[in-house]
Amino acid sequence: MNFDQLIAPELAARLAERGITEASPIQAETLPHTLAGKDLIGRARTGTGKTLAYALPIIMKLDASRERGRVPRAIIVAPTRELAKQVAEEFSKTGGDLVTVTVYGGAAYAPQENALRRGVDIVVGTPGRLIDHLERGNLDLSGIEFAVLDEADEMLSVGFADAIETILQRTPPTRLTQLFSATLTDDIRRIARQYLREPVLVDLVGEGKSQVAQTVEHLKVKVGRSRTRVLADLLTVYNPEKAIVFTRTKREADELAMELIHRGLEAEALHGDLAQSQRERALGNFRNGRAGVLVATDVAARGLDIPEVDLVVQYHLPQDPDSYVHRSGRTGRAGRTGTAIVMYGDRDGREMNGLERVTGVRFIERPLPTPKEVQSASAKASADLVRHVDPAAATTFQAEAERLFSELGLEALARALAKISGVSEPVKAASLLSGEEGLTTIILHAERMSVPRAVAVIAQNCDADTRRLGRVRQWRGGAVADVPSEYIAKLLAASPLGGEVTVEVAQELPELFEAPTREGRQGGYQGGNRGNRDEGGYRGRGQSGYQGGGQGRSQSGSSQGGYQGGGRSQSSGGYQGGGRSQGGNGGGQGGYQQRGAQGGRPREDFADREFVPAGR
Repeated sequence: MNFDQLIAPELAARLAERGITEASPIQAETLPHTLAGKDLIGRARTGTGKTLAYALPIIMKLDASRERGRVPRAIIVAPTRELAKQVAEEFSKTGGDLVTVTVYGGAAYAPQENALRRGVDIVVGTPGRLIDHLERGNLDLSGIEFAVLDEADEMLSVGFADAIETILQRTPPTRLTQLFSATLTDDIRRIARQYLREPVLVDLVGEGKSQVAQTVEHLKVKVGRSRTRVLADLLTVYNPEKAIVFTRTKREADELAMELIHRGLEAEALHGDLAQSQRERALGNFRNGRAGVLVATDVAARGLDIPEVDLVVQYHLPQDPDSYVHRSGRTGRAGRTGTAIVMYGDRDGREMNGLERVTGVRFIERPLPTPKEVQSASAKASADLVRHVDPAAATTFQAEAERLFSELGLEALARALAKISGVSEPVKAASLLSGEEGLTTIILHAERMSVPRAVAVIAQNCDADTRRLGRVRQWRGGAVADVPSEYIAKLLAASPLGGEVTVEVAQELPELFEAPTREGRQGGYQGGNRGNRDEGGYRGRGQSGYQGGGQGRSQSGSSQGGYQGGGRSQSSGGYQGGGRSQGGNGGGQGGYQQRGAQGGRPREDFADREFVPAGR
């Protein structure tokens, strides 16, 4: 529905000048009710145009005034300063002569006090700073005709319930109140019962439906200990115009942003400990393209309206399903498509399934980027940069380019592209199973290749301690194994191993049998993997620095590693093998566990076994 069918012609014309002519579903559904003077609860996915939905009725009903010292007639409460500033900007663009003042923490009081004292029509602010101005006597809410709680569930979830109630209690009971939220929690319903008068509920999400935006592709990537490398590879392969990476902690955000910069990716950190000037600089660099990656805590999960974000990566599983909904909602906005990726560890299987069930999202498993993918994407991005250089700017370099070409030929251009890509030495080998550097993934071709046999064959032919091996998985034609890169030449020279097992370095993974799930805790969704060992927190450069994630004790397999299957064989009487390798220096520390069949006999299902080395 077009706006000229919903709102005053002059206001519709103002929006049309900005290229906004058609109302989004939340706007089309809510405007008739609020324009009729009814309180409202609006529930919609992020990025659907809620700001205009509540702003337009206020702009239509309020007349501009020049009276000095006038008290505000509308108040909008938002959870973050970024959202408050964006809301105020929308009112300034659309509200004509209405005066809007924004108040938020992290900024000086005096300019805000002076602006309120001069007179204001609309005040937009965060709960804490609004309470401060109320207590200082700077803010009088006795003239409020409209009150809006934007992202109300977020404000309540971080402890602003008392502040919100205090603000609403200071306003006249005759006000029109709008409450917008992505979720309808018990606290939301309580606030609505107490402070809204027979509100109309406009729910564009509903229960039992997918809670996330339909314009977003949802992927999951299983990672090992090298999360940072995998993240950098994903950013390289997808080459987004803008990407947001969500971390658990402020420290992790800072360190991860620095690590990405070291890897040649321009990144900025954003979190609550930054001064307002630092936050504005980080967001400014992100908006104008000087930094393509924003590494953020949940301070950025709500309210940041940056339509150009086309990739969201969650560095760990989110704390809860609602966090995933809000984080992934930072992409796929304003009619654009986007991609949301969750990085999860070996022991996050239960939580990953719970996230899928609660949110209604069907995540697509995305394999780790292969070295070939990363190198190809990096070369393509560098070539695109070269193509976009102004020919006039290249003139200065013409003579030197000709000399280089005469010396090196086409290799000169190849070296230049490598330098632009940040590559100055051969790319280090990395596992295709976990992304861990220093390991090379090999494919073993043999019929009925069990995991114990694969481990033994590798150990016998390269005199390797099995504790140095990475993961071993099965596929229909044999096994896939992670081996320290220094053993590769020896294994290839010895192929076929034992006269029958051929070896090749994997360029990409074959279709693997399903890996067992090593579950950490029982119960429903347990986001964030805090109850078991995190498979790969941020390690920083040189394998030092912060290691994110939980520190709890693993419940899946012993600390000695070994071959571990899913499930608990005690409860089903299954076989628990000793499985010690006898070959060479292969004194491995584990056994292997297999999901038992009903009864005492082990089930011959090799897909149920996976080698997990000690300490991994």
